[in-house]
Amino acid sequence: MVKRKTTRGRKLPRLFLTLAAVCVLLVSALISFFPQLGLPSWEEIFRAAGLNETVSAQEYPFSVHFIDVGQADCSLILCGEDAVLIDAGDVDAYRTIDAYLQSQGITQLQYLILTHAHADHIGSADEVLENYTVENVILPRYTEKNTPTTAVYEDLLYALDESGAKVFAAQPGDVYTLTAFCFTVLAPNRDYTELNDTSVVIRAVYENTAFLFQGDAETPSEEDILETGLPVQADVIKLGHHGSKTASSEEYLRAVMPTLAVIPCGEGNSYNLPSTEILDRLDAMGIDYRRTDRNGTIVVTSDGERVGVQTEK
Repeated sequence: MVKRKTTRGRKLPRLFLTLAAVCVLLVSALISFFPQLGLPSWEEIFRAAGLNETVSAQEYPFSVHFIDVGQADCSLILCGEDAVLIDAGDVDAYRTIDAYLQSQGITQLQYLILTHAHADHIGSADEVLENYTVENVILPRYTEKNTPTTAVYEDLLYALDESGAKVFAAQPGDVYTLTAFCFTVLAPNRDYTELNDTSVVIRAVYENTAFLFQGDAETPSEEDILETGLPVQADVIKLGHHGSKTASSEEYLRAVMPTLAVIPCGEGNSYNLPSTEILDRLDAMGIDYRRTDRNGTIVVTSDGERVGVQTEK
């Protein structure tokens, strides 16, 4: 007598899988479309699982967001209701910058600091000025000899004129005070023929923590900064010139004494930055570092005493 084969054993797992899938879809719909139910948000779920490293402005009292804009520069300081944007990437970076500002709920900038007139630092500044309320802009003062004549710089000047923002020429020693933190201008200290050295360098201080933003300032500017006697110590430094060996001298790094260095650079960039010489120097000095080409957007937070770092990847 031939026994009939039963399919019950196979049907039960399929039934359970179907029910599980329905439950997942139902819970997903409730989370996505009915936030009033008080269920955890997707952001909270991903963060708990270690899958979401994006830091919201509301999570920490002070944060610096080194936005990944490829082989270019763009940093965002957030503290309470205050927002300061330092540089604005290249000419193709606006969509990335805009999306990031929107994700942080930013509609207004108290300060836009444009370190110098190279396109990879001011390329999308005109669009930022056109689409956001910008109260103040800080720029280096150029002379007749080193005033840029590029179309990108001309677009910036036009946007500045149309924006109605107050424009300040960077002056070393000037202190700008916001609600809960301040920043001091450290450079440029003289007229330079090399545009990188005209970079506005600032040191932002939140309670007992400090952050140094170097633009593309190279060794001559670093030497001049040290000669001013202005405080340079910082917990975090954004390295000058994307980690090039023409910046971040050992003398300067020893004066700054950072625990963390951030290097904005593009994946596979044609300049081969950051320099292996600089990376070796950081390693030898025991300075931890992150780089946007490998880590994506980098967020450094401060509670006033300690700094922490989170990365996109």
